[in-house]
This record gives sequence, structure tokens and C-alpha cells, in this order.
Amino acid sequence: MTIHVKEFLDSDGFIRAELLDREASEIADELSKTNLSTHQVRKFYDEVKQYKTRLDKGDDFKKIFPLILMLKSKAKYAFSKEKDNKKKDGLKLFYEFICQNIEKIKEEDAKDKKEKFDAFCLFFEAVYGFANLKKN
Repeated sequence: MTIHVKEFLDSDGFIRAELLDREASEIADELSKTNLSTHQVRKFYDEVKQYKTRLDKGDDFKKIFPLILMLKSKAKYAFSKEKDNKKKDGLKLFYEFICQNIEKIKEEDAKDKKEKFDAFCLFFEAVYGFANLKKN
């Protein structure tokens, strides 16, 4: 199993509709095939939403951006510390999801990074909403 995250924005700078529908659903289906739990994903989702809230309240993106980058190391840590191989597979896939999204945010200038982060927040919400994860 692998995840491939496409571009967040179209050539006009708008969020691509397919990203929040078909593509989010496809990634959610892949995550749902694993033993990934709602709790494991929710921790990351809540953190992303916290950063979004801080930005919406006026925090400078440059201040928040290093914390966004750190999501990769947190996902890697969650994956590497897991002992159960079935859960580890799900966390590896989720780690790929986080890494690919963060790399997409890093690609452009500061203005585009903020717009891409906003798109990532919606994309993550759509994936989380579509996913049928294990309860715990």
C-alpha cells in the first residue's frame, strides 16, 4: 500500500474539488484497510486544526511553519514506537500521508505555503471524515 498526494491547488490557486472528494475518499479507503485507530489519527488532526486556528487568529505563518514541519517527526515517532505489526502498517501509511502533505506545503513561497496549509487542513478533514477507522 502506498499513498500518493496530488497538488492541493489548481493553476488559479483554488483548492481542487477532486482533492476533497474522490482523492480524499481513496486515501481514506487505504487507511481504513489498516488497523489505524481514530485516536491515532485524531491526535494529528487536532494539532493541525490548532495551528489553523492560531493562523486564523492572526499568528504569523512563519511562527507556525516550523511546528507544521515537526508533524513529520511526530508521525515518524508514532510509527517507530509501535510494537504491533498490524498497527505499525497503518501508522507507516499514515506517516507517508503526513510527509507527502508537508512536502507539498513546503514547495512554494510563503504566501503559497499558507494557502497550501489551508488546503491541507480541509483535505485532512475530508480524509478523516471518509475514513472508517478502528474505534479506540
